[in-house]
Amino acid sequence: MTSLTDITLDLASPGDATALTALGKATFVETFGHLYKPEDLQGFLEENHTAQHYQHLIEADAWQVWLARVPGEPVGYAVAGPCTLPVDDLPSGAGEIKRLYILSAFQSSGLGGVMMDQMMNWLACAGFHPLYLSVYAENHGAQRFYARYGFEVIQRYEFMVGNHRDPELIMKCRDVSKGRM
Repeated sequence: MTSLTDITLDLASPGDATALTALGKATFVETFGHLYKPEDLQGFLEENHTAQHYQHLIEADAWQVWLARVPGEPVGYAVAGPCTLPVDDLPSGAGEIKRLYILSAFQSSGLGGVMMDQMMNWLACAGFHPLYLSVYAENHGAQRFYARYGFEVIQRYEFMVGNHRDPELIMKCRDVSKGRM
């Protein structure tokens, strides 16, 4: 297992868009690829994990993108910014933990907590309140992880991957200063 001291976490730069594209696809497929028909998965990846998409997030003032590396190799990434989820009565100024993905070989290293702390701190300092995230309804480990940060399930919705409807949960954290418990 890789030690947390071997991993660096920095804000992504414009030159990281290609690496983020590959990492985004790899981590999504590794985590959820088995759930979908190949055509649904491929269409989703081509629409949501492109260099242009990551370039836009990196360059947009409203978003922050972090990239975790072991010497020379991207192993995880995180994205936070304004809430884009279909939240009922979404408050103005709400923020979102958009993505938090780590290659399975680097999970259980403490990196997820470091990345979550970075996002929570940045969102709080940027004035986003309250915070939301979306999690696959069957991903119980992720739900427990987010609950440690004060997130609670507030509603369900369907997340589309091609023509496949995933059951998703929207979680809300009212106290952005809460941090890890």
